[in-house]
Amino acid sequence: MKVSGRLSAILFEALLVLCTAFCAMAEEKRIPTQDDIPYGAAGGQVLTMDYYAPKGAGPHPIAIIIHGGGYVGGTSKNGSEAYCADFLAPAGYAVFSINYRLAPKFPYPDMVQDVERAVRYIRHNAKRWDADPSKIALVGGSAGGFLSNMVGLLNVPGNPSAMDPVDRESAKVQAVVTLFAQSSFATVPLNANTHALLDLLIQAKGEEAALKEASPITYVSGNAPPFLQILGDKDEYIPYSEATNLDAALKKEGVSSQIIRIPNGMHATGGWYKIQGVPDWEAQMTLWLNAKLGHSGPVGEGIRKREPAKGTAQ
Repeated sequence: MKVSGRLSAILFEALLVLCTAFCAMAEEKRIPTQDDIPYGAAGGQVLTMDYYAPKGAGPHPIAIIIHGGGYVGGTSKNGSEAYCADFLAPAGYAVFSINYRLAPKFPYPDMVQDVERAVRYIRHNAKRWDADPSKIALVGGSAGGFLSNMVGLLNVPGNPSAMDPVDRESAKVQAVVTLFAQSSFATVPLNANTHALLDLLIQAKGEEAALKEASPITYVSGNAPPFLQILGDKDEYIPYSEATNLDAALKKEGVSSQIIRIPNGMHATGGWYKIQGVPDWEAQMTLWLNAKLGHSGPVGEGIRKREPAKGTAQ
């Protein structure tokens, strides 16, 4: 069928608009290379994760994203945390975003053990993704930030006598990045979600002992990996002091620790790009990981464009 020149131009323009819209969406949200990879099973539940393939030549450092959701919700595709895959995969990181068991059905420490299992599984199978098992970072937000803090500080070794070869692998990591994360349950009033996570432990051991046991700051030692904490100073749920307290405890033990403060930043990363003068925390985070893991991947692709909220000064 013959198409007139005018109609051809219209069709071309329409396709161009669709392509532009699609490309913008692709830049806005990276799609996993593979969904729902099983990394273990516990409590009658299959534990799964999503994989985002890295750019460039391997072996690649590994970033394990741990979603938030107040300990009782959320998935591996939570935008606030999964967004980190948008700029870490182009920088050459093999990125895994994991699911874990949720409270109240699975209270503390079940989800901590799930994250440890993910570290062990990815380390054991690193060659499958042309990844480096000696360069693993945790990247968690909110409840996932608590889990990153906890697993990073517990530094649990492998069990050499385990029947499952995965469990013989170490759950130790080489760097920890946390976004708006709790470091102590003793310094922030408990709410319904933290009660769902901790009530069984509180009933068994008493509140003071339980809160101490479940608080990451309890496990700070000189053997901890380097830490980077990123937090808004207007966070509705996590006081900024949660970051500064952990930072001080780590530095006291001689551990490398840094904080990126998001002025006027609230909970979750979703609105940060609209804040006037927001720091380039994604680039800073990637450069920090590059330095700590001995990586030299490019920085910048996939970072959300800054769009100050309407009415703010340009």
